[in-house]
Amino acid sequence: MVKKMKNKKKDQIKFNIFSFISTFARSLIEIFISLYLFKNGFNIRSILLFYLFENFFALFFSYIFVIIGEKYKYSIVMYIGIFSFIVLQIILNNITNSISYIFLIALLYSIYRRGYWVSRRFYITNIMPQKNTSEIFSILMIVSELSSIFAGYVGAFLLDDLNMLTLTIISSVLLFISVIPLIKINYKSTNTKIELIKHLKTYDKRNYIAFSLYELTNLLAFIFPIYIAINIHNSYVLAGSINAISNIAIIVFIIIYGKLIKKKNYFFISSLLFIIISITKLFLLNYFILVIYFIEGIIKKMQNQSVNKIYFENRNGMDPTHYNLIYQIIESFIRSIVVIPLLFMNNIEYMIIFVLIIIGIELFIYKCFKKDKKLN
Repeated sequence: MVKKMKNKKKDQIKFNIFSFISTFARSLIEIFISLYLFKNGFNIRSILLFYLFENFFALFFSYIFVIIGEKYKYSIVMYIGIFSFIVLQIILNNITNSISYIFLIALLYSIYRRGYWVSRRFYITNIMPQKNTSEIFSILMIVSELSSIFAGYVGAFLLDDLNMLTLTIISSVLLFISVIPLIKINYKSTNTKIELIKHLKTYDKRNYIAFSLYELTNLLAFIFPIYIAINIHNSYVLAGSINAISNIAIIVFIIIYGKLIKKKNYFFISSLLFIIISITKLFLLNYFILVIYFIEGIIKKMQNQSVNKIYFENRNGMDPTHYNLIYQIIESFIRSIVVIPLLFMNNIEYMIIFVLIIIGIELFIYKCFKKDKKLN
């Protein structure tokens, strides 16, 4: 038992090393992707089309990559994602404003995202206990947020003053290095038979609402950089500063409040606060941009910690393979569905308000479900 706990601890350290390096490598470009397309001549509708294609493809790749991971190894899935990310960055060096280009980069971005996150969630589900996850997850988040702070500034500097090629070389090398500690994590290969329809019926209905609601807040994180570029300042450095101040707020939250999540879940209140702070951003962002993003960083982390508590502690006996797969499908499906009406809106403020209304409706439905004492 003691030996098993020591091995678990070692695996958690290995995962944290992987997380730090891979998050830094990804964040060099990923946090700027919508702004990068906007600054290179793509209009809002084209960028949303990229986002729609990416999530539509993800519905397919999530399923395929889980099958590959179960039959072979999840490290192979991770390498497929990394290779796609490298090809994507090379193509972004030769940007062309056309529908075929949008289709291609969305395809590559989707392969990268699904390859990375299917594997990452598989590994973290295996090293994470099903109870008392907050402390371990808090450490992991601090590691990731510190890495993202550094990457945001480095990426902003390179994009403003140099070019995408430099970022491609740096991030590609780091991504391959990051997988080394990951493949040394010990886990038992389950080779689970995929029975998606059967497990979709038994998935916790409250989880469906919670996870889809959370993913819509991430959709706004994709849209807001464009809003800032249009209304405030079209700069990677500003985007990097916003990313940094948000991550500093996240670390402050984890250090001061992270342990609160052990005893109680704050998903409802954090989601409600997110709606309020997002509306505030529409009216006061010009004047208090960094202050608002600092507050939002704390709120978002409270929500993130809460939804991960739900994710890790409310599996209800479902095996990790199907649990992971269904989350990927929820994520891609809800983003795809909601982004479709945005394509017919000409005003970015209306787009943001529309998404916030959907989040509000989902939050009301979530609250109306029968309460689970573990999650409220």
